Amino acid sequence: MKKVLLITMTILSFQLNAQNVMDKLQGLLNTEPSVEINLGKAMLGLLSGMTSEEKQVSDVMKNLTEISVRVYDLDDSDFKGDLKQIKSFINTMAGEMKALGMEQLAAIREDDSTVYIMAEMSDDSIMGLSVMSLDDDSELVVIKIGGQIMLKDLAGLMGRFDVDLNDLDIEL
Repeated sequence: MKKVLLITMTILSFQLNAQNVMDKLQGLLNTEPSVEINLGKAMLGLLSGMTSEEKQVSDVMKNLTEISVRVYDLDDSDFKGDLKQIKSFINTMAGEMKALGMEQLAAIREDDSTVYIMAEMSDDSIMGLSVMSLDDDSELVVIKIGGQIMLKDLAGLMGRFDVDLNDLDIEL
């Protein structure tokens, strides 16, 4: 019983931490996102049913509980924030996520872009995924995916869409 409670608390803390990243960024940026997508369990279930002809897509979607996407245009005249502070915040958040036990799947740290892909892993699945991407100091994208993504389903889906990661300069 104690193990189940501990695992549940750990998963909830990961989910709350990823949401906190979005909330903290919103306060730091002091501007509204140009794109905001919030899909909950009900909508994802509906979409999973609509993609039943595409079994691999449906298999991945059926166990998701949420997808949240925020895109901020930082070269917009409304943005008055500090880009160095935002880059520092993203690096700090990635470090905090690692300290909480999330795995860093990828990190790109270049002069004009900072990207982190962080995952909550179990033995055979991803329990949540967070992506933070600051590109060309002009656009910030934050994505949070909650729910279980079976690694076997993800591998099939990546093969189906011919995803090639060989040309990326990714630190694993």
